[in-house]
Parts: sequence; structure tokens; C-alpha cells
Amino acid sequence: MRWPKPRLRTLLILSNVLILLSPLAGIQLLRLYESALVRQTESALIAQGAFVAAAYRSLLNETAPNSWPLASRELVAGSPVLDGSDWRAFPATLDLATTPILSPFPSGYRERQAETLAVTVGERLVPMLNDAQAVTLAGIRVTDPWGVIVASTGRDLGLQINRSEEVRQALNGIHASTLRKRDDLNDALSIDSLSRTNEIRVFVAIPVLLHQRLVGTVLLSRTPPNIVQALYAKRWLLIQAFVALLALTWVMSLLASRLVTRPISQLADRADRIAAGEATDLKPLISARTYEIAKLQEGILAMTERLEQRAAALEEFSRHVSHEFKTPITSIRGAVEVLEDHGADMSDAQRARFLDNIGNDTQRLQTLTQRLLDLTRAEVAPTAVRDSYEPGAVLTEAVDELSGEQLKLHWRDQPLAAVRGSAEALTAAIECLVDNARRHNARSLEVRATAHPTYLELRFTDDGDGISAGNREKVFEPFFTTRRETGGTGLGLPIARKLLAQGGGELRLAPDPESGASFELRLPWAKRPAGADAQPSRRRS
Repeated sequence: MRWPKPRLRTLLILSNVLILLSPLAGIQLLRLYESALVRQTESALIAQGAFVAAAYRSLLNETAPNSWPLASRELVAGSPVLDGSDWRAFPATLDLATTPILSPFPSGYRERQAETLAVTVGERLVPMLNDAQAVTLAGIRVTDPWGVIVASTGRDLGLQINRSEEVRQALNGIHASTLRKRDDLNDALSIDSLSRTNEIRVFVAIPVLLHQRLVGTVLLSRTPPNIVQALYAKRWLLIQAFVALLALTWVMSLLASRLVTRPISQLADRADRIAAGEATDLKPLISARTYEIAKLQEGILAMTERLEQRAAALEEFSRHVSHEFKTPITSIRGAVEVLEDHGADMSDAQRARFLDNIGNDTQRLQTLTQRLLDLTRAEVAPTAVRDSYEPGAVLTEAVDELSGEQLKLHWRDQPLAAVRGSAEALTAAIECLVDNARRHNARSLEVRATAHPTYLELRFTDDGDGISAGNREKVFEPFFTTRRETGGTGLGLPIARKLLAQGGGELRLAPDPESGASFELRLPWAKRPAGADAQPSRRRS
């Protein structure tokens, strides 16, 4: 199976899209990872809080198995813990993209004394909290049912903290998690400040319940790990990913080199060799694997072939030109030398004959020069002519200007639809055909028009000497003529054919007529006319 060659533009677009998406994907992954670190911290605090709440509940029940309700209060109506279920799952919900970041945690205040029983239990709980903090690095506070701190890893025992959103929800029996700005940030910049997670703390508040009554709350807080710390912990995996990325980049560069850079360099070298005249091998130089490279190689090979064909044609043309000019020049030089050496001894008739030969050869040189100029203009003229004209008017004008006693041009004057090309090219072709007919002893030249679906056919048929079978293949070769003695140059038909081809037209030799010669001109319609399949008109004027 042969796969289609991708376009170079497609490869470049895909490469640019990948390059564009890479940093965006990296940024998005970092943001997702930051949120994962926050949720990881939240989950850890929830787990720690559950154990602290269980310990406080157990100590309270152990210390005062009968009087603990004195250090509790009823939950407010509608609290979710009053639904009768023993399961109180508290999943992590924080997300940097959606969770608002609140102001720093409000300072505590002194308004009321903590419950005596809660203080007693809290004193037993403080050593355990301090031991746990050495491992978890979390700040832990336990409050009584009215939000007064009875156990803490800090120095805020006895402060009331029920003004914060988290504690207020926990006092109502609702688990709460929040993100708050840190109030102890260092103004000095450091590498850790690259992550926004360094500027926040995660707070988790858990209600402590005993027999459907609120006996206190547990408030935990911690700064989540920052990106730098997390990346350092994963440094070996990151190094492996970096090496893999380098390998992928190397592979992509190698592919780009093999698919784009190397073929273009080879084609550029081939073009330099062509410019230096070393274009002799027309076989494909490389195995092109992209559409554009393949097209470029085809273009270079086609250009090389055309250049070699043009070089061969130019060599042949130069040989013909040299031959055509050499004959009259040699004749003129010989006549001049004879006149110089023997002119004084010649009669007037002899001198007149030599001067007449010089004049004829000079005229032939002038005609050849003009024809060569016409051929050059036809060669270098634009290859596509988009003008249009009405060929009937051109033919009518040609009848008036070219018909004479020696030759009559016959054309049934009729309107024809517009064709594509140049009216001057058609005029030049008619003049060439009329001149050829005269040189071959024709007395009449008839023109017939036939409309075809895509082109108009004009057939010119004369009653002259005709064209022999051996010469039919040569009539359009430059410098081929059978009437050189009467001034023929062999350039008229090639010039006419090239001029017509510029507008998409065609000049060719028609099948053998009964007598004389016949040529066909095919001119493409500028716009297909109605009745384009009509039969030709045969009536002569």
C-alpha cells in the first residue's frame, strides 16, 4: 500500500501546534498538581481530625461518664448529623480553581471561660497533640461547645475563636474546609515563592459529637507543600521525563531533517549543478517523502529537460541561422570582390547584373532579420492571451486587403461568435497562408468556417502546387522552404503557429485535398455559442 505524501505545510502546522500546546499543557498540569497537593493536605487533616475528635470524645467519656452532658449542648435544628446515620464521611473538596481564598484566620478573643470539664480533658490531650504535630506539622486546636480553646499546639489556650467561618459551621455540626491567606508570610523573595500554595493555609474544622450532642470542635491547619518541594520529591521521574523529551525532540529533528532539510539541500545542490551547465542526468535525485518536495523535484527535472531541449533547439537553430545568413553574405562578398577587381572592364549590363544580385541578397538578409525578430517576439511573448475578438471581422478585412489579381481570397461574410486570443495573431497567420499560396502558384484561396463544441475551425484551401508527401512532416520546421529562390525563409508557418498557440489556438496541416494545400486553424471559443455543432458553409463569395 502506498501512503499519500503529506504536505510540507501540514507538517509545519502540526509542529507549531504541538509547540504551542506544550507550555499550555504544562501550565494546566501544574495547576492541576497544585490543586492535588491542596486536596492531599485537606485529606490528611481530615484523617488527623477524626482521630483527635475520637480521642477527645473517649477522654471526655472516661473522665466524666455521667456528667459529660454538662460540657455539651444540643445541635441546632436541621443539622446533617441528626439524620440518624452512623456514617459521617467527609470527602476533600478544595480546589484552587473554584474555592475562594479567605482572609487570614481571625484572632481569638476572651469573652467567656471554658467549661471546666472540657479544660480538664484538654489538659490530658495536649501532650498527644504536641507529639502528633512533630510528625504531621499541622496546627491543632480543640474547643469546647462554645468555641473556647481547651487544647492547642500553640499558645492560644482560653481564646474564643467562634468568629471564623470554619469553627462557626463546626459548632453547628457541619464539617468545613477553607483556604485562607497566611498572616505570617516573609516579605523576602525565595524560590519557594514561585508557587501560590505557599501563600495559603488549609483549614479543616470537625465537630466532636457524643450521643447526638456537641461536645466540642477540632480545628486543624497546615500549609500545603509547594510545587518546588513536590517537584524535588519527584526529581528522578522528572529527569527521566526530560531525557525522554530530549529523545523525542531529537527524533523530531531527525525526521524534519530527513523529510525536509536534506531533500531541499540536495535539490538546491541539483539546481546549482543545472545552473553550472551540468544537467545531464534526468533521473530522480532523491526519494521524496513529502508532497511539496516531490512536486519540487518534478519541477526541477521538467525544467532540466526543457533546458536541455531548448539548448539542443538553440544549437540547431543557430546552425540554420548561420547557414541562411552565410549563403547571401558569401554571395555579396563574391560579387563585391568581382566588382572591385574587374568592375572597370565590365559592361554596364554585367555590372547591373552583379549589383542586382547584391540587392537581392541584401533584401533576403533584411527579410531573414525581420522574420527572426518576429520569431523571437513569438517565443518570448506571454504564453497565455486572455483577450477575445470576432474572427469574422478579421477575415473580412483580410479579404479586402490581401485579395489581388494574382490570388483571390474567398470568404463567405458571416457573423461568428468571439474566440479567445489575439486578432493580430490571426491576421499574421492569414498573411502567412496567403503568401505561401502565392509562392506555390495558387490563384484562389478558399476559407470555410465550422463551429465545434469547444473551438472554431477555419480551413484554408488553395489551388496551387500542393505539398509533396515527403515534405508534409517538415512544413512547420524553422527554415524549411522549397521556394528559397523566390525569397522564402521557412519561418512564416512556425511564427504563425506560435502566435496562435499563445491564445490556445492551433495551426496544422489538413488532410490531402483534391488539389493544392489545405491548412486548419482551430480557435477556442471565448464563450461557447449556441448551435456550435452547425455544419460548415461552402458557398464562395
